[in-house]
Amino acid sequence: MKATLVTMSTRWNVATAKAELSRVIASARRSPQIIEKRGEPVAVVVGIEDFTRMADRDKAAARWKAFLAASAELRAAGGVELEIPARTRRVSPFTQKRR
Repeated sequence: MKATLVTMSTRWNVATAKAELSRVIASARRSPQIIEKRGEPVAVVVGIEDFTRMADRDKAAARWKAFLAASAELRAAGGVELEIPARTRRVSPFTQKRR
């Protein structure tokens, strides 16, 4: 079977992907490569930069979800009182001294 050039398509059948693994990996650095078995997508090969970006996004989403869950627990328990300290005057570095 002749390997098809991956210019327009990022889809590979399993046999071609096995035979052309180096090309699949090289192409994955530019865009995700879909591996198909009998015409159905079964896997995706992505470059490490894309993978790292997705993993970082997942971590950030998990932290945000944990914050929202903790917030919901506090509200369900009746909330909490926040003590906000009184404001104090301070000298602004942008004001000019008057003579």
